[in-house]
Amino acid sequence: MQDRIRLALEHDLRSGTLLPGDPIDEQELCERFQASRTPVREALLLLSAKGMISILPRSGIYVRQLELRELIAMMEGVGELEGVVARLAANRINNEQKEHLKQALEDTRACANSADSIGYEQANVRLHDLIYQSSGNTYIVEQTREARLRVAPYRGKMFEKPERLLRSQAEHEAVVAAIINGDSEGAAEAMRNHISAGGRAFADMVLAPPVQQGLQPKRRKRKA
Repeated sequence: MQDRIRLALEHDLRSGTLLPGDPIDEQELCERFQASRTPVREALLLLSAKGMISILPRSGIYVRQLELRELIAMMEGVGELEGVVARLAANRINNEQKEHLKQALEDTRACANSADSIGYEQANVRLHDLIYQSSGNTYIVEQTREARLRVAPYRGKMFEKPERLLRSQAEHEAVVAAIINGDSEGAAEAMRNHISAGGRAFADMVLAPPVQQGLQPKRRKRKA
């Protein structure tokens, strides 16, 4: 029961049913799953240990809200982990897995061309899952899934704009081509670009330490 509740809440977080800052009611969970408070609390404690929710004494239980710097740092971490998975997949993928990956790419292409954001999101999950399977490294895949889950509430609705669908599909094309061709470094770089979506420079800017006030050059006064 504890695992059932935890997995259901993780699905709610991943799908956007629960958003950052949303309250979580223990009694409602007990009624929803027809369970006692013990498995509900155990499931919540596990999610708290993962950093998914915040349990605040005398205040309540909430979906954790990440600060901007935390979010960007996590997205950067997800990009690196996904890059490692793509590199391993390029080295280890077999012919059968290549065919499945090509078909998954066709599915995302069809959804992108028809502006089907819901279908694209589902096809996107399948494509990434196939890359995970092709990597042959369950440990890194598990770490990657955990990291993606942490940022999932913030990535919701990212496919609602048709132009983002088409950009994402172009990124997929580059990733899959590199994996199928056995280009491990190219696959890693393409995947990092796909996850960050051009945001690495922005991450560098935000995560950089602030400039010390005393080190800033003084401006010269203009003459009248």
